[in-house]
Amino acid sequence: MPPQLALLITCCFVMTFLYIEHKQSREISKAVWLPAIWLLYSGSKGLGIYFNINATMEAGSPPDRYFLLTLGIIGIFILQKKSHPWLSTLKKNRPLISIIVYMLISVTWSRVPGISLRRWSKEAIAIIIALLIISEKNYIESFSSAFRKTIYIALPFSLMLIKYFPEYGIQYGISSGELMWVGIAGQKNGLALICCFAIIFLLWFLWRDIPKWKISSTKVRTFIDISMIFLAVYLMMGPRRTFTYSSTSFLVLLIGVLSIFIFKTMVIKKSKINSNLISLILLIIIIIGIFMPFTGKIPIRQVPEIVGRDETLTGRIRIWNALTPYAYKKFVLGYGFGGFWTTSLAKQISISAHNGYLDTILNLGLVGLLFFSFFLISSAKRSSELVVSVWDESILVLSMIFMLSVHNISEATLSYVEAFPTSLIVLSSFLINEKYFLRQNNSRILERGSYGLQ
Repeated sequence: MPPQLALLITCCFVMTFLYIEHKQSREISKAVWLPAIWLLYSGSKGLGIYFNINATMEAGSPPDRYFLLTLGIIGIFILQKKSHPWLSTLKKNRPLISIIVYMLISVTWSRVPGISLRRWSKEAIAIIIALLIISEKNYIESFSSAFRKTIYIALPFSLMLIKYFPEYGIQYGISSGELMWVGIAGQKNGLALICCFAIIFLLWFLWRDIPKWKISSTKVRTFIDISMIFLAVYLMMGPRRTFTYSSTSFLVLLIGVLSIFIFKTMVIKKSKINSNLISLILLIIIIIGIFMPFTGKIPIRQVPEIVGRDETLTGRIRIWNALTPYAYKKFVLGYGFGGFWTTSLAKQISISAHNGYLDTILNLGLVGLLFFSFFLISSAKRSSELVVSVWDESILVLSMIFMLSVHNISEATLSYVEAFPTSLIVLSSFLINEKYFLRQNNSRILERGSYGLQ
């Protein structure tokens, strides 16, 4: 099949999927398209690649810069038209706002403050996107609609790029020469991670909506969701057709499925989810994530063998050994957001720290890591406290937070709120905090009412 025809067919299928999704989400405004596009962009390789712009880390990509600027301006324009208590919403999300503010402050001690400020502006757009979701009447369904749109676009186009535009959809390992599927993502683990979160998300809603499967109006979307799950599994297995093709994503998927199963079982048995225990488990995962790159040791030695990797975790330990001396030099405050990685350093060591906790220390120091750890733990704690039923969305969010924390043990996305899947957790945290404070307000009203009756 000619590539142009494959592109046309893919566009037709995707437009049909999006039309059906739109018909099922009539109460959701068109403004939700901005979060959907932003999520799609956060998991993609960037626009500059498609324009054959070989930009350095320092120069950046002009098309990507202007695209995000346009997205931000449109978002602000839409927010100005809505009557929403923005200040109140921002106060409810202090942990994340503190991270964004600290990132901005850290620009002052960056070696390249101009470049760091430009990189920070990409992070700040996350706040605008999150506010767009929260300003919707049904913000839970708006978030679901945004991510579903992202999935409907990302997966079919990834398949098309792999099969018909290999110059964009396929990469080869620099040293190994291994064939890798990347699709719309920047590297193979990026695509596998999109598939991983898509599977968890769609499985959750398919499971929840089983009673609605027989309703004619939802049958088509149910069929599309099931098809997307099969496509995600196919892409996640890669050219080798094995789940260990991307060991990190496979492990993250198992963590997500296991978390949902455990939390749902606890709710069914009417066992209260202990928020303090959840916080402790998440803290242990974070400590393990910090421990591994600085010691070069794997707490459970059998893990690499189970997921089909060697003892060096495919060269990650070598990369960690090269980066930790830099981390020790500026351990407390880091090199300033966006001030560490350079093109020459990437060529010398690696394009990534392959550990989100180490990468956060390099960028923002221990202080920044504490901010991010508090953000994750507080979001998980509040999610666990909100669980009141088997189908409570808080279970899904809680599971995704665990998935993100495990993912960052061998990959680095934690310190970039505009990078998938951290971008997904950022939006989820706004939903959780909105729901959490709404419940608190309702509890106060009930308490006042009971005192009045007395």
